[in-house]
Amino acid sequence: MKSQHRRIIREELLRSIAWIALGIVGWPLVISETAWLDATVLTVFGLPVLTWALLTAGTIGIRVLTSTELQVQTPVGLSMSLYLGIMIGGVGAVYLVTAGGYSALPVITAYVAVTGVTIVWYWITGEEVVETTMTT
Repeated sequence: MKSQHRRIIREELLRSIAWIALGIVGWPLVISETAWLDATVLTVFGLPVLTWALLTAGTIGIRVLTSTELQVQTPVGLSMSLYLGIMIGGVGAVYLVTAGGYSALPVITAYVAVTGVTIVWYWITGEEVVETTMTT
């Protein structure tokens, strides 16, 4: 295995601690709030592990295939942060509608508005990103 790939895998496995922590806390909350998802060993432990594995494998795959650093200081890293924020916001909107009992129209309207403003803000200020050199 190349030292570059070994470094990428090590970094992403360390970062994936956050994914498993969010899964261990988040999935039981969703399971306890929804009537259509039963609290079994498979859902309480399997869903966090599945979420962790998919997110970690996805980020490792993206970094290995594109050979990019995906650091927030780089333009690619900023784009990935934007996409991740949009996805997390979507999950939050779905949670508010399904488990929180909120009406779908205001939640979806707020999600689309915040997403639109964020994309416009990123588009306007994205060109002013200070280029930094990455050191290893």
